[in-house]
Parts: sequence; C-alpha cells; structure tokens
Amino acid sequence: MTDDSAASEQADDGFGALDLLQVAGRLVAVVLRALFVGVTIAVTVLRSRENRHRARHWFLLEADRGTIVAGLVGGVFVASLVLGLTDVIGVRESEFVTTMFSTIIAGLFSFVPLVVTINQLTVSRVIGTPERLREQVADVNRFRDDVEAMAPVDVSTTDPAGFLWVLFRAVGERATALEAACADCPSGAVREEVTEYAASVDERAAAVCDRVDDGGLRLWTVLLPVLNHNYSADCNRARRIQTRDELPPDAEDLLDDLRELFVSVDVTRQYFKSMYLQQELAHLSRLIAYSGVAAFLVSTLVIMIYATGYPPIVDEFVLLVLVTVTLAIAFSPFAILFAYVVRVATVLKRTSAPGAFTPPGERPPHARDRFD
Repeated sequence: MTDDSAASEQADDGFGALDLLQVAGRLVAVVLRALFVGVTIAVTVLRSRENRHRARHWFLLEADRGTIVAGLVGGVFVASLVLGLTDVIGVRESEFVTTMFSTIIAGLFSFVPLVVTINQLTVSRVIGTPERLREQVADVNRFRDDVEAMAPVDVSTTDPAGFLWVLFRAVGERATALEAACADCPSGAVREEVTEYAASVDERAAAVCDRVDDGGLRLWTVLLPVLNHNYSADCNRARRIQTRDELPPDAEDLLDDLRELFVSVDVTRQYFKSMYLQQELAHLSRLIAYSGVAAFLVSTLVIMIYATGYPPIVDEFVLLVLVTVTLAIAFSPFAILFAYVVRVATVLKRTSAPGAFTPPGERPPHARDRFD
C-alpha cells in the first residue's frame, strides 16, 4: 500500500512538471508569434515616409507617457521571461541574482539627487517676492488686453484652450479680410500671392480652433497643435507682401494686424510651454519617487529570498516569474525618466527660438515651410 502511494505521488509529480513545461512552452510560442507579427506590422507600416513621420511624432509627443512606460516595462518583463523559459538566463545562480539586484539598488540611489534637482527647477519658477509676482501678473494682464483689442471678444477667458481659440479666431478673420481686400487688386501676381498666403493662414487657424474648441482641455493638449509651426515665417511672408507697391491700404493694415497676432501666438506658445514644463517636471519627480521606492522594496525582497542560496523549496518557474516581475518593477523608474525626458527635450528643441529667427533643426523636416 505504501509502495503504491509513493508510486502514485511520483506519477502526480511527474505529470505536474510535464504539464508545467507544456504550459511554459505554449506561452513562449505565443509570445514569439506575437512578437513576430508585431515586428512584421511595424516594418510594413514604417516603410512609408509619412508613416515614419507619424510614428515619430506619436512617440515623441502625442502618445500618453503612461503608454510608453507600460510598453517599456512590459517589454523588459516579456523579454526576461522568454529568455528564462528558454534557459538563456536562469535563476539558479543565487550570486548572480543578488549581485544584479544589488547593482540596481545602488543605481536607484542616484535618483534621489535627480528628484531633488527636478523639484528645485520647478520650485524656482514659482517662488518669488510679492513685487515680482505682481509684475508678472501685470505683464500677463497687459498681454491679454493687447490680444483682446484685436480679438472678436471683449473679455477673453482664463481657460488656456479658450484663449488660444480666441487668438486663432482673430487670425482667421484677418486672413479672410485680407483676401477680400485684395480681391480687386490690379496686379494678378500680388492677388495670387495674397490669396495663397491668406488661404494657408486661414486653414491653419481653423485647424487649431477645431483642436481647442472644447474648453477645459489639459495644457499639453492645448500646446500640441501650435508646437511645430513656424510663426516667424508667417511674419516674414507678411513683410514680403507689404513691399509690393500695388497693395491696397486696407491690406497694409490687415498685414500689420496679422504680424502682431503671430507675435502674440508665439508669446502665448512660450508662456504655455513654461507652464507645461513646470507641471510635467513636478509630475515626473513624483512618479520617480513612487516607482523608486517600489523598485527598492521589491529588489530588497528578492535579495533576501536568495540570501542563503537558491531556495530549494520553491518551484523554479515561480522564482523565474518573481525575478522577472521584480526586474520589470526595478526598471520602471528608468522607463519613466526616459518617456518624460524625451518629450520635454522635444518640446524644448522645437520651441527654442521665439521671435524673428528659426535655427535649423528646431522643427522636424516634414513641418518646415517653403517660405521660411
């Protein structure tokens, strides 16, 4: 009876191990098949230049940062799990596991001064004397008064999306009026140039108004549609048109208004950018603090599990999942830093030079104008 029971237990253990290996094998096959399909789709899509530009724009700017972080962390987890299941890497060497996570913990401590530095940058922008803060508020109010003098409203809203809508509504109205003022211009070349310019300005203004028509949008959503455009080039084109002798007097005044509005758009973009950077850096420092603490705790837990060598009472597959999950969590602060810094750096690069000059490389090639 005892021998039969022992044989039955061995058979059960053998069946359980075999069943676990089959499940692991199927998981590896599914993951590899999904990776192959994903790579195939990505290669097919990115063959088009327009799709490459769109993918680059999505990755650098439009994509939710949480999606980028989840993709990076999930990629680390899947890659580690697949390599572990295929015995490329293993969890049997306790010294290797403890050394790896000890190194990760040491690296995490470098995030402490980083978080402090980011918070200092954020705080330095909002702390000041009462007189300095009063001057800043007065400057903003004067700027709003200047915009309202040319806008289709008496009092502009304090909502960033609503204010940008008012500003571009004024741009569109001036562009339409400019085209009408030059409709009877005796010079066909001037009439054609003004029509092309007014149509392009009105089209861009309408596109921005459509994007910010809903109130209460996030600041990043408001900033995104005005990020890549070169408003100094529009001002320069207006100056070129004003040098034409056949231009009607009304068109001269409308071009002056457009130049002033484009300057206001550029100032508004820079002001919203500074507000966005303050919010983004504060959010980044908080996420790094949260993820850094979680990464430190789970890494310490794995080191404690392997402190006396390989744990013989735990199944190897369970340990592999534990190590891969811990590795993904430990990588999360670096993924967060990468995702947010990439977008912040892109915003800074593409809005680095307000005013009459546009340095080469500030905007992506597909967003450059023929009339810079």
